Amino acid sequence: MKLSFAILFFLSSLSFAGPMQTIGTVAEFESYLNEAHFNGVLLVTKNNEVLFKKAFGVKDFVSNTPLSTNDKFQIGSVTKQFVAASILKLQEENKLSLEDDVTKYLPESPIFKGIKIRDVLNHTSGIANYTDQDGFWQHLPQDRSPSLTDLINAIALYPFDFAPTTKWNYSNSGYIVAGRIVEVVSGESWDSFIRSHFLVPLQMTDTGYVESFKDVSDVVGHVDRGQGPVPFELNLSWAAAAGGLYSTLDDLAKWVTIYDTSALLSENSKTQMQTPFLNNYALGINVVNSNGETKITHGGRTPGFTTKLTYLKKSKMKVVKFDNTDGGIIEPEAIALNYFNKGTAEVPKLKPYPVDKATFSEYTGFFKAETLGFNVFIKDNELYLQPDDGQPPYKLVANDKDSFRLLSIAGEEFVRDEAGQVIAIRHYQGGGSSEFKKQAQPETSSVLKARSVLQGILN
Repeated sequence: MKLSFAILFFLSSLSFAGPMQTIGTVAEFESYLNEAHFNGVLLVTKNNEVLFKKAFGVKDFVSNTPLSTNDKFQIGSVTKQFVAASILKLQEENKLSLEDDVTKYLPESPIFKGIKIRDVLNHTSGIANYTDQDGFWQHLPQDRSPSLTDLINAIALYPFDFAPTTKWNYSNSGYIVAGRIVEVVSGESWDSFIRSHFLVPLQMTDTGYVESFKDVSDVVGHVDRGQGPVPFELNLSWAAAAGGLYSTLDDLAKWVTIYDTSALLSENSKTQMQTPFLNNYALGINVVNSNGETKITHGGRTPGFTTKLTYLKKSKMKVVKFDNTDGGIIEPEAIALNYFNKGTAEVPKLKPYPVDKATFSEYTGFFKAETLGFNVFIKDNELYLQPDDGQPPYKLVANDKDSFRLLSIAGEEFVRDEAGQVIAIRHYQGGGSSEFKKQAQPETSSVLKARSVLQGILN
């Protein structure tokens, strides 16, 4: 999953210059996605009226068969909200409680003693994320596809990251555990329970789970290891209840009704599902207040595919995005939310600028605003920016003089004084801007720690 770049404050709303440009029409929006080589499909609806629905690019880069808006894609971690809804459904049937200890249903895994079902759903269990563990796959059977029990047995070999509920850390492992609890309590496989209790009633006929994705779709996932996109296929049993479902634009738009209008969950279950605990994470979904809106969102990624599902409850706006190139340089769903809400969107320029990399040293240093600082540095002849709040470094791509693009969501403009020296960074994001002034970098333990982490990320 691509990390979001969260800036917590904006000093002013300025006219955009330098790294940014304005999109003001649907044609410009569509042109921007084409210019960015977005390869995927996008749906925007409001009050169930389709505002935008279009496919860009191809199913694979061999046949170059065009994508269609009816194609099935792997949805990765968007699967988690289906599993969370299943647990809530079982609670409604008085077959379990979110406050139950996990070991009540998985007594063969005593290491999970003290962890509640709620903890695994909101990522506060402390169970180590199995997809982050080197050598994890060596603990799985090599002669068959792993079951949820196989995955849990391997997960149990790793020490906890922290005591339950004391911290938040995204953990695919928790949803493997939750999926297995669904199976134990219901007597069905996790995906069969989802199908019978949600997919069939919602008429989501193009959603489901298979180990081999090519059995249901001719859309090929691609990864780029530095020499262009190449096909990638992986048995989805490794993702299972943490991220193994596939779906379509229209089907995920149907699923969104689970948050409000659908009667498949009780009002109490909906409230529990949408009540965040730590880090704005509720049960299988992120829930934030944004400009007076309750925004429900979640991303998903499997190798070769990314998904983003977003719903604004007040505006009744749904945005669904799939791509089959493992993510690109832009996030069309974020641009769509801005444009179709406001009629305009500020986006980073994509046109490359022939910057002289010998000048990168002029931009390096530490830049500070009220509550956040940026470290700008050179690594392997490229320029990077890293916030000092624990986020990873982000590569800066030049798109004008003294102007750079950061992913697709932010622009950075270096401000010079009369002598031509860089004295600040003007950061553009989300329709506003904020200024970070250059200053001496404090050699605190936190900065030194961040620097150490940084080296581990980039080496």
